[in-house]
Amino acid sequence: MIVLFLVGLVAIAACSSGDDDTTTLPDDLSTTQTSAVAAGGGSDDSDDGSTADSTPVDETTTTTEAPMLPSYDIAHRSPGDNGDLLVIVLEAASDGISDHDLEQVILDVVDTFGPVAEAHVIDDPSVLELVLADPADLTDEEQAQLDSHYLLRLIDGTSVSFQGPFEDVPGYEIGS
Repeated sequence: MIVLFLVGLVAIAACSSGDDDTTTLPDDLSTTQTSAVAAGGGSDDSDDGSTADSTPVDETTTTTEAPMLPSYDIAHRSPGDNGDLLVIVLEAASDGISDHDLEQVILDVVDTFGPVAEAHVIDDPSVLELVLADPADLTDEEQAQLDSHYLLRLIDGTSVSFQGPFEDVPGYEIGS
């Protein structure tokens, strides 16, 4: 009985020794994808003494960087009937902030600190009081200073408009 069992194991091992195993990972852009054919030592010896080259390893790597949210501080927060009024100051905004970065910041602020009725994004804390002041009360010099550091405004909790250096970028509605 043991002899029959061992003969069966040897037969199974001999039949499967020439099979190549292929492993394919799911297609996901945020991870590394590798498809490889397993090869034992670079060649397979068959029963007739001939040698066949194994299939080379095919390796494909696709990576994408996760977008980094620019760091910011809530410099001012005051409650309102329909949500809070916030003034957000970007830290290290001179490192090349883009309109996409500003969109990510405002979406994060709305998600994190909601309900938000009105929000103003600036890149210099020295213009905080100018953002909160009545525009009619600002001098031309103060308005010019505000314009150079005022980046984005959220009104009614959903309406986004770009300001200052980004005023040419079209606004949009959050959730549409």
